[in-house]
Amino acid sequence: MKEIISSLVLFVGLTVIFSGLTACTGTETGATNGNAATSPGNAGSETTDKKPSAYPPLASGLADAEFELLDGSTFKISDRKGKVLLINIWGTWCGPCRAEMPYLVALQDVYRSRGFEVIGLNIGDGSGTPEPIELINSFAEKMKLNYTLARSSTASTTQFYSITKQQVVPQTILVDREGHLRGVFVGGDPRIINSIKETLEKTMSE
Repeated sequence: MKEIISSLVLFVGLTVIFSGLTACTGTETGATNGNAATSPGNAGSETTDKKPSAYPPLASGLADAEFELLDGSTFKISDRKGKVLLINIWGTWCGPCRAEMPYLVALQDVYRSRGFEVIGLNIGDGSGTPEPIELINSFAEKMKLNYTLARSSTASTTQFYSITKQQVVPQTILVDREGHLRGVFVGGDPRIINSIKETLEKTMSE
């Protein structure tokens, strides 16, 4: 029990940045005010024979959820185990999402050959209605996006929000090669981007 509590305390001590000024409301209910703590309590438990990680695993509800790729096929985050993943939720209507995309493109270019993947999950129009695949494809072409794009269901988006207790986009989570959460970031201003870069570099170097 002490080990579990220690892991949770350490995770809360991760670099977690929240910025309501650089994020768009992701649902009709809007964003909560102030800072929000991460919520790893439902993350699951270690099942490998390796030394237990100090970081909690991504909740199975997200790791094993099916996300729809733009070609109509589906994938699970757990399918990408072995890669470092930067998972970003966004909408075409969100200004801060657009502003951070060139940085995500650059990160994909820099780290692609080292087993890294950016996954952009479109949350729909902000009211629960999926954005058309044609619109997302057109948007991606215009923005010259070079990373994986898929659509997130309302249920999966809600699980992302439960981590930060904020219903805004963009939100980004960093998952290491073993499927453990290494960072949670809300917003898309340069300060947050710099924090993502620092945390990513540390994770990639392990």
